[in-house]
Amino acid sequence: VLERVRAHDDEVTVVMITGEGGTQAATQAVRRGADGYVEQRHLCAGEAVPFLCALQQALVHRAGNVAQRQLEAVKADFYSMVTHDLRNPAGNVAGVLKLLLSGKAGTLTPRQEQLVSLADASAAKLVGLIDDYLDFATIDARFLRMDRRPADLRALAEEAARQAGPRAGARQQAIELDLPRQPVRGRVDAERLGQVLENLLSNAIKYTPEGGGITLSLAERGGCAVFTVKDTGIGIAPEQLPALFRRYGRVGGESTRGIRGTGLGLLIVKEIVKAHGGRVWAASAGVPGKGTTFTVTIPLDGSEE
Repeated sequence: VLERVRAHDDEVTVVMITGEGGTQAATQAVRRGADGYVEQRHLCAGEAVPFLCALQQALVHRAGNVAQRQLEAVKADFYSMVTHDLRNPAGNVAGVLKLLLSGKAGTLTPRQEQLVSLADASAAKLVGLIDDYLDFATIDARFLRMDRRPADLRALAEEAARQAGPRAGARQQAIELDLPRQPVRGRVDAERLGQVLENLLSNAIKYTPEGGGITLSLAERGGCAVFTVKDTGIGIAPEQLPALFRRYGRVGGESTRGIRGTGLGLLIVKEIVKAHGGRVWAASAGVPGKGTTFTVTIPLDGSEE
């Protein structure tokens, strides 16, 4: 009954009165949606005080829960509105800068091209930061949804590597692909899964010194697609690995002091993979040059693992 009530109304206050019970029954009742719990023997004995106290506490508890959810909804709406309002002008700026660099608006002098390139790189970073915050607002409000359709995961990996190519090239890094010869078909949200791969490749580029190497691989195993992104970067101390996928989780230490980011990228990766019914984890010995390996598994049939 409690579960049915909560399925239809999450604001009404519920106090459970039972003839038999105890600590275990009270715990189960609260877990299923009760705000208070009173044993009937207290009422039969004419002791109204326990019931009134339980009722008062229940009202306060439920009102607090409702207010908290409302506050979270308002916060998420405000957060999303602000970031949307920021993204539009930032995207326009990025578009204009790319137009200037293309030469379609006129020829630039070498000095002008250098300055516009710097502005273009900054605009791209700004749009990326705003996108991270938009995704975080969606996740925080529990509105993340997957649009799963048949897709070729091999092609997704190739596209992610192509997108990351210029950033890796600017740091004299090589991205190698280790992919099956045949397409790997699965029911996924291709845009979101592509975002996962691009994020992992971007991290690998940032945390790998110039001239290093990055490998993106894909295999099919046990009804799942298994992606790995391996780099030859600075590595991550084993004790820091559990914090990577938390909110604002970042690798600490002197070697990463100058590397900027929101600290939300891997949290977003984890939530997207989780929404696909998959898992993601990292492995590293924490030795510079040995790097880090991120592994993502995604059920190919779109079901939970």
